[in-house]
Amino acid sequence: MFILNVIIGILIYICIAFIIGKINFKEKIKKYTLLVFSIVYNFLIGYFDTIFITIIYLYLANIPKGAGYEVPASDANMNAMFGIITLLIYLLLLLPINFYMKIKGKINIKIYIIVNILSTIFGIIVFCMFSDEAKMIF
Repeated sequence: MFILNVIIGILIYICIAFIIGKINFKEKIKKYTLLVFSIVYNFLIGYFDTIFITIIYLYLANIPKGAGYEVPASDANMNAMFGIITLLIYLLLLLPINFYMKIKGKINIKIYIIVNILSTIFGIIVFCMFSDEAKMIF
């Protein structure tokens, strides 16, 4: 349920970014608005990175309920499929919206990459520091 709520929230955010990309602001206002949206989006992606990567690992390693639960070998293919689907969803959430915001905002590529990598790393750090789920993962 948690992952579904996260995906719905991110999809709503993507729709808002698309609307801002289509509105005819002045170029400078549009550039900074999309840069701020990109920073917030990549912070959220960074915040949920650890959860996505853990889920992908658990499914691909055929231990979806944790290390103490033994999964029958017949479920290995289904779990691998779920892991690959989760990986595709993660990549679809990460890549296209960043390309869209970069192109529509006409932002310098070096500045865009550096700012968003720092934003993603900050999101991961915040997740590790303040989330109870991070304590369960590690």
